[in-house]
Amino acid sequence: MKKFNDNNIEKAMRAIKINLLLTAYCLLLTSAVFASSLSDPTTIGVGARALGMGKAYVGLAEDGDAIFMNPAGLAQAGAPKLTSMYTSLLGDVTYMVVGGVYPYSDRSAIGAGYIGSSVGDIPLTDSTGASTGTGRWGNNVMFLSYGAYLIGDIALGANLKYFSVGGGGTASIEAGAGTGYSLDLGLLAPVTSYATLGLNAQNILPASMGGKITHSSGVTEGLAHTLKVGTKIALIGEEGAALSANKNLKLSGNIDYDYFINSAEPGLLHLGVEFWPTNNLALRAGLDGQDPTAGLGIRVSGLEFNYAYHPYAGISENTTHYFSIGYLGDAKKRELNITLDEPKDKSVIYEDHVQVKGKVDVKEGDEGKPAGPISLKVNGTAVAVNPDGTFSADVPLDKFGKKLVEVTASDDAGATAKLTSRLVRLTSFADVPDGFWAKQPIENNATVGLVEGYPDKTFRPNGALTRAELAALLVRAKGIKVPAGKARQAFKDVKPGFWAAKYIEIAQREGLVKGYPDKTFRPNNKINKVEGIAVMIRFDKKKLASVDSKPYWDISTNHWAAKYIQAAKDAGMLKFIEKNKLNPKSALVRAEAVEMLGKTSLAGGRIKDLYTWEKGFKPEFTPEQRPQIKASIY
Repeated sequence: MKKFNDNNIEKAMRAIKINLLLTAYCLLLTSAVFASSLSDPTTIGVGARALGMGKAYVGLAEDGDAIFMNPAGLAQAGAPKLTSMYTSLLGDVTYMVVGGVYPYSDRSAIGAGYIGSSVGDIPLTDSTGASTGTGRWGNNVMFLSYGAYLIGDIALGANLKYFSVGGGGTASIEAGAGTGYSLDLGLLAPVTSYATLGLNAQNILPASMGGKITHSSGVTEGLAHTLKVGTKIALIGEEGAALSANKNLKLSGNIDYDYFINSAEPGLLHLGVEFWPTNNLALRAGLDGQDPTAGLGIRVSGLEFNYAYHPYAGISENTTHYFSIGYLGDAKKRELNITLDEPKDKSVIYEDHVQVKGKVDVKEGDEGKPAGPISLKVNGTAVAVNPDGTFSADVPLDKFGKKLVEVTASDDAGATAKLTSRLVRLTSFADVPDGFWAKQPIENNATVGLVEGYPDKTFRPNGALTRAELAALLVRAKGIKVPAGKARQAFKDVKPGFWAAKYIEIAQREGLVKGYPDKTFRPNNKINKVEGIAVMIRFDKKKLASVDSKPYWDISTNHWAAKYIQAAKDAGMLKFIEKNKLNPKSALVRAEAVEMLGKTSLAGGRIKDLYTWEKGFKPEFTPEQRPQIKASIY
């Protein structure tokens, strides 16, 4: 190693030719790589991955290394990333790189980095050759970075850089200390489906605007303005790859060119290839100007270990081995997202089928697009997906009540998505139109199985309720199973073959209805309002109310059913009564009976459960029972 006296050092400082490293000065004189920017340690290397590819990295710009080579690449970060490298040049010069990236949003990220080189114990002599001690010197650059997709798939980025150079040992060296600022601007843009263009304009801030290093001695030093242009070509392993779409392998070719704007130095060409035979191993080779390079990378559990071999200008003493370690986080997986236009979640419907319309959106991950198409199923039945991701299917719905439409999507890369829509299918009747005062209680009670209509799909809401119909209504409401076989004759006027014989038998046994003293039931007699109210109060086991005043104008306080009527009124069962007049001897119609039934605790609980959206929804069909869904492409 050459020795420099104090006069030589001071002269070199004034000429701004020794601001990098004193120990490496002999290398600087013979290597254009180092001579291009003597105060900028980024010219040595910025990470073993890039170095292994001959520093052809501007069009790739991934992970934490993107901070130093092309800040636009930060936009690609889907998770926090770290990178670090440490090496020694000529056994004396320490060189360290540290960088970190953190996603700011789905389309942007911020970063911070540091590159530093230093040397100590530099032998110093005076003009006579006598030793005057030792010196030290170091250069540092700190980065504050930002990258974002601002225009579609085109990413832009910027680095704000702070330079610091300095050392010690003699006054001359200490006078060379200085600081400065500069700015990088980067761009990353897809050119074709398999080629990406990268640009990085380094140190573009003019000296007049502060883009320089000012030394303690008062000397100012300009920074090298460099335009780096690069491209990455996906040869194998990604959709649109130039040679093959084999997704099990990855091979990319990278070409960079450095143009030195404020220097007479010729441009510098960088060539590199990166081959991934598996997702965990990379092999690299490149050409950094005249210098051949090689490297490999290993990824394990979110960590990446990289090695690079890089000689400089044929100087065997500076054949350097670089090692770096980075944190990549979990790789971004391909994501599928389903949106449904129809049916809306928490919808109430009446039809025995539903039109399902929606779209599957794809968010690509780090491993490229799969070769296979998206598979989509609605309630377990395959449905075609259009090229634009839309789909449509007519799905039958069996029976009434709570229904679940389940849409699932998957691909051969392992991405999956599921979306459900909860529906309540209500029973409807042809003679219960919109606006009818009891439409909702009739439909709710029928849907939960408490009441039934007639075979002609009518309900006859204004029809008078018979005693037999009331008995059947109460048995169904209780959920009592009607046994098979012949009914027992509970009343002498109810023959075993009568349609409601079993219901009347069960209702009498359970204490829901009573007969007359002559042991008849009179099943076809119409039940009046007072009788119906008394039956409902007994059915719901409500406590009888005290009667201090008339519950209605036409019901006296000593009426036999006054306590039942007052209890029903207090429970909110009789809100359909108008003008405070009950008309006790008038027939109880079916709509009024259903309205009262819906206010009982048993029926009210079932109806409340019907509209409880948080539970009780299951896919419509089992695999063995699924009918064919009529799917269409639109």
